[in-house]
Amino acid sequence: MIIEYLQPDPNLWDGITVVVRAAYYASSLGAAGLVFFLVLLGHTLGEEERRRVVRWLVVFVVAGVATSLVAWPVRVAVLSRDGFEGMMRWDLYAPIGRSRIGDAFFLRIGGLLVCLLAAYRKPWALPVAAIGAFVVCASYAAMGHSTLYRPRQELSVFTTVHLVAVAFWIGSLIPLRVVCERSDSASIASIMDAFSKVAIGAVALLAAIGAVAAIYLIGRWDLLAASWYGWAFISKVTVFLVLLSIAAWNKLRLTPAIREGAPGASARLRFAIGVEIWVALLVFYAAAEMVSVHPLDYGHRIPS
Repeated sequence: MIIEYLQPDPNLWDGITVVVRAAYYASSLGAAGLVFFLVLLGHTLGEEERRRVVRWLVVFVVAGVATSLVAWPVRVAVLSRDGFEGMMRWDLYAPIGRSRIGDAFFLRIGGLLVCLLAAYRKPWALPVAAIGAFVVCASYAAMGHSTLYRPRQELSVFTTVHLVAVAFWIGSLIPLRVVCERSDSASIASIMDAFSKVAIGAVALLAAIGAVAAIYLIGRWDLLAASWYGWAFISKVTVFLVLLSIAAWNKLRLTPAIREGAPGASARLRFAIGVEIWVALLVFYAAAEMVSVHPLDYGHRIPS
């Protein structure tokens, strides 16, 4: 929306599209991340903690489905250029369903519904739910820049793996915040340490893959500030570094304080994780802005 209103002739519905996109990024990837957390670290949760995490999973799935559905009439409003009246252009819905946007939508909805299986305490439920979470992440490779630029297959893989790592990191914040309410500081520190062992690799992976994908898409770094895509990329990286700084503070200062039994340390960690969640939402918004514009074209666009 910000980039749209910096244009000479801004369109409200193009701006709304960015907000809706950010909403389904956050909710769908949040749901996928909760499933990944339950698969990798669910055994560290108590029964009541697991129930709370599952309730959040249901909330995220419902929000992901709802915002994905809202995106359809908003898209039709953009295409028709008639605003609310244009949403009644039923002839435009079928072409959208057959487009890359439709492909991504059906993959995302299907994956989100499969994620709900994580609520069941059957041996097969979590592995199947994890497949659904992976499909949610992979759905974003079915549309957007990875479908428009070469090398197509590599960019699709980069997008999927990048989002799996993002989903795990961001989706884990809610269960970790729940854990901070425990009275046993040693168990809180133990879970934070277990999470950090996985998260360090996940963050390194998402940063490395994000950098490689950016090299493919941006092409010439001397012209980074010559496009709105470049400015959105700079904004996203800046907010990501803020997020990384908070995570580092949590690991290097607050977790050791909890381990040592410092008064109020768990409350401070819980607050810091809450701040981390809000900053993560800004990352999703920056990503939505970035996807709304194209990089400068250096000849690697796939012919339509």
